[in-house]
Amino acid sequence: MHRVVKLNIIIKYTTALVVTIIIALSYLTAPKVLVTLSFMNISLNIPLPSNYVYVSVYVASAALVILIASIPEYGRWRINNYITGELPIFIRVIRDGLSTGLTITETINLTFKQGGVLARELGGRLRLSVVGPGELSAALMGLAHELNNRYLELASIVLESALRSGTKAAEVLDLAYRELDNVVVNELDKVNSLKPYIALAYTIIIIYVFLGSVILAILIPRLISVTSTIVSSLPTGLISFGSLSINVINSLFVYSIMIQSIFTGMIIGKVVYRNLGVGLMHSSIMTIIAVALNYVLNLYMPQIMHI
Repeated sequence: MHRVVKLNIIIKYTTALVVTIIIALSYLTAPKVLVTLSFMNISLNIPLPSNYVYVSVYVASAALVILIASIPEYGRWRINNYITGELPIFIRVIRDGLSTGLTITETINLTFKQGGVLARELGGRLRLSVVGPGELSAALMGLAHELNNRYLELASIVLESALRSGTKAAEVLDLAYRELDNVVVNELDKVNSLKPYIALAYTIIIIYVFLGSVILAILIPRLISVTSTIVSSLPTGLISFGSLSINVINSLFVYSIMIQSIFTGMIIGKVVYRNLGVGLMHSSIMTIIAVALNYVLNLYMPQIMHI
């Protein structure tokens, strides 16, 4: 169990390091233009990337790394979700088994026969011929820590207390089953009700890219021209821009796509999935889709403008 947790931590930090290196390389190795910003006789020379295709490849590569690293996290979330949904049934089967006079071991074997993800996960941890309250509680608690599942932790404590209470075990488990069933049903219903907002988030990102591409292709060139005219009419040394081109702005726009996608995905992960790792998976997918869409729009926008 501790090995799995440590492996997850290593994967997270390694992914963060690799993504940081890729983004840094996208800036350090990209063709650059020296943009001069002058304000009140103070000049700043800022090297900015001038090839949006080059930057797009690196940004998409960073997103792909995040996607690959977050797929196992999504798999764990799915397992967690299945287990949470099966947990009330698991407690109910134990309650019914004890009510009919079965031993704890016989009751646990009965839950294994019911099948399901929870039974499969526990089956790999309970390989004893005789299972007691302590062994069952330890197996549930270990699985809870591995999956970071608070419902499993609660079930572990409740089951151990109930199974050690003797003749009142069935009554305690009946109460626990009813309460946990209500909580789990409400939690899963809440998640399902929020899932339509995921499609809305993707739509917002696509609209952001589309509008950004239109503005870059139509308005920005004119704005740069007008700004240059206005700046040239100002007193010398007040304010000026040098070498600011549409290519530079387009490259910066690609970075903004990734930032926008990451924040949107993290909101999805926090609100919908209660898991930032799953949110980052959506962030990476959004980034790849948005960067590809931006590239296609940049290819065909000049033709569209002349229609």
